[in-house]
Amino acid sequence: MEPKALLSRALDALAGTYDITPDAQVLSRSVDALAQLRALNSKYVLTKKHVLWQANAFEHALFLCTDSLCAETVRDWFTFLTREAEPQLVHPGKPCPDEGHMYTDLTLIFLCKDVQEDASRFIRRAKFTKNYRFSFRGWATARLLAVDCSRGAVVTNAAARELKPLFTRLIRDA
Repeated sequence: MEPKALLSRALDALAGTYDITPDAQVLSRSVDALAQLRALNSKYVLTKKHVLWQANAFEHALFLCTDSLCAETVRDWFTFLTREAEPQLVHPGKPCPDEGHMYTDLTLIFLCKDVQEDASRFIRRAKFTKNYRFSFRGWATARLLAVDCSRGAVVTNAAARELKPLFTRLIRDA
């Protein structure tokens, strides 16, 4: 299966719950697609002005299609995601997210014809979690996933483990 065909299948699977932007621009970089999710939950008394609690969740998934994936490319995108994109996507222009923010998942999804072993190793070992005000304002987590279309293999870091069955099914059902 070609990476672009897999991208199309993945975006179709996510279209019901995610806002999808094909060929998107994330700060200074271009991605093949950007899928964003906002889940806003709150409990209030009588009117929405009197909020008892809020638990808002967000996800930003960046899709990248490439022929071959090496560790240097993964490292470059991971650094971009955790150092440049995290402040802008999670708390733009502020030191921390607003009250009611529970978590934000920053997800990088590489769809490739070939994933090199050093890239797989980097993805499996990659970790990033940032707490805001001792988690009172929530946290952000980076999730990495790479699909090797030629072998039908899916590689994830620990935070993205729950995404593996979806992409395995998308490859298998092709």
